[in-house]
Amino acid sequence: MRGYHIAVVGATGAAGTELLRVLERRNFPVTSLRAIGSARSVGKSVRYREESIPIEKLGDQSFDKIDIAFFSAGGDVSRNYVPIACQSDAIAIDKSSAFRMDPHVPLVIPEINAEDVAQNRGVIANPNCTTTVMLIALHPLHCVFGVRRVFATSFQAVSGSGARGVEELSRQIRAAVENKESSSEPGSTGTSRLHDLRPRTGLPRAFGSRERRVRAFGVSRAGPRSFGQSAGLGAGGRAAE
Repeated sequence: MRGYHIAVVGATGAAGTELLRVLERRNFPVTSLRAIGSARSVGKSVRYREESIPIEKLGDQSFDKIDIAFFSAGGDVSRNYVPIACQSDAIAIDKSSAFRMDPHVPLVIPEINAEDVAQNRGVIANPNCTTTVMLIALHPLHCVFGVRRVFATSFQAVSGSGARGVEELSRQIRAAVENKESSSEPGSTGTSRLHDLRPRTGLPRAFGSRERRVRAFGVSRAGPRSFGQSAGLGAGGRAAE
């Protein structure tokens, strides 16, 4: 198996560090790894296969000689730098919302529609993590019965807003234990107010159709990790008999 030259944008964030662990755990064939971050991350390093990889500042030359660039640094960064990565002949795999609704960009969950990767024009998008987990559970039911409607509620941990969200919650918990006032309000790290839109936008595309009705509601909860979900389904086929 050939090796790949990999770049990870947002390597010091919650999603980036988890991605590095997954690449290592799955023994992905990495020939070289470029850890990329913002200016404030320069001087830091990340661990990969017992090596210390220094953080490089994100720039126009960050994707030279890169085969695959993973983006986990938010929509603004993706919108600005995914096109640059593509111009450098890298395949960009983006976990932000920047390209999820672009009809020319495959929205891929490997367990459901891995074959759509072949349709990429340089960019592959991922659904939000909440949507991904729900659809993996719903897909077998959809294959048998044909899901027509989904009514979903998700309970979002603060890790959805990245490492800073987890750090903020830790500060608030310490302040509460010490009976002090916290200097920040819940959600002040920029926790998305669009939780209720995520399953609605991801489900129809991942299931290969827009002809599905989705009603979703999101609740932010004071927990560092692990999201919860409930879903009610409306189906056709044999389920309607």
